[in-house]
Amino acid sequence: MLYNAALVLEGGAFRGQYTAGVVDAFLAHHIEFRSVIGVSAGSLCGVNFVSKQYGRPAMININHRHDRDYISITHLLHRQSIINLDYLFEDHGWQWLNFNDEAYQRSSSHFTAVATRLTDGKAVTFTDPVGDELTRVLKASSSMPIISKPQRTSQGLCMDGGVADSIPYDIAQQQGFNKIVIVRTRDINYRKKPTSRAVAQLLRRYYPDYPTFVKEAINRPASYNKQVEEINRRSKEKQFFTIAPQHPVKVSRIEGNTKKLSKLYETGKQETNLLLPQLIKYLDR
Repeated sequence: MLYNAALVLEGGAFRGQYTAGVVDAFLAHHIEFRSVIGVSAGSLCGVNFVSKQYGRPAMININHRHDRDYISITHLLHRQSIINLDYLFEDHGWQWLNFNDEAYQRSSSHFTAVATRLTDGKAVTFTDPVGDELTRVLKASSSMPIISKPQRTSQGLCMDGGVADSIPYDIAQQQGFNKIVIVRTRDINYRKKPTSRAVAQLLRRYYPDYPTFVKEAINRPASYNKQVEEINRRSKEKQFFTIAPQHPVKVSRIEGNTKKLSKLYETGKQETNLLLPQLIKYLDR
């Protein structure tokens, strides 16, 4: 069933396996949303949810995690990003489940990816991108600072949307939705620690021409924690519906243990299945 509601998907790199499980649980129960908004890994899960490709994001990260063409520290030796985002959009043969662009374009859902523009450090959105633009937008939204390269888009040079807007419920509100379902990749008690001096120095070294972006990245923990407080408050008041891991997630941003990735994916499905009656009640009210 298509609900007149927005689905907001937080990023988190390989912690997005939890989100992959959540959206697959939605697909299994034929739950769709008028708007799907994703940041970073959330955008990658979201676009596959819109194209109704059950299991695709999880399969890629579990089965191909150790392909050196995808992720490798040795990429740095060639002045390349540790994570090769191009890998996600290439054809790797019959075992590779290619993205279903036709299904994506036929969908009744609108897809929005969020990125951060380097020149001013502000969040920018791309709604219903197609073709090469879709690829560029997804890469931009998912390009993590320091370990990935910025991507050129129609709105300028962009990177990880989580820098400026980690959990973009505000975009769902701007789109006019009063029913907003938020999928987190951290438990509700998680708060980010202040940016360390070492990371702050790295950011300044990597992006000397973009001081506003650097300031936004350094201040991200405070902005993130403020968003979390607001989400938790509104969820208690039944304004938002939040799906979040019930326990702290012990998966790193570029986790190499595929058993942990598989378990997190299954956890996302299981925890969502338990919440479905409450979710349907929220969406139907």
